[in-house]
Amino acid sequence: MIQDAEYSSVLKIAERGDAWDLKELYDNGALAGRYRGNQVFAAWLSGPPTSSYLNRNGLPVWNYKYKITYPGGATFEGSPGGFYTPGYTVVTLGVGAETHGKWKIEWYIINRDTNEVHAVATSEFTTTW
Repeated sequence: MIQDAEYSSVLKIAERGDAWDLKELYDNGALAGRYRGNQVFAAWLSGPPTSSYLNRNGLPVWNYKYKITYPGGATFEGSPGGFYTPGYTVVTLGVGAETHGKWKIEWYIINRDTNEVHAVATSEFTTTW
């Protein structure tokens, strides 16, 4: 993903894929915490503009959350967050000791008014070092 001055208004995907060499991403500065340039290793969820799903108070009724399953089986659940106005969100992926194997990201939307949760997407990819 390209993180530039238009980051919150235009989703720019540098490269798509389901297999990644983390050493190459590290060397290129694309891993979280190693910003060198404007590309970051990230996952995204995209939908309609937030103006198309406002509640009676004028707030976007849908938020998102995600769950990452790392190659070793550990998980991380992100706190609920809001979408950018154009209707997408981006999660920057940090890498610790988990450099080889299969990753999974599960995406959910949450109704702000009722707290109902709906699974909406799952992404899987593999990494090597």
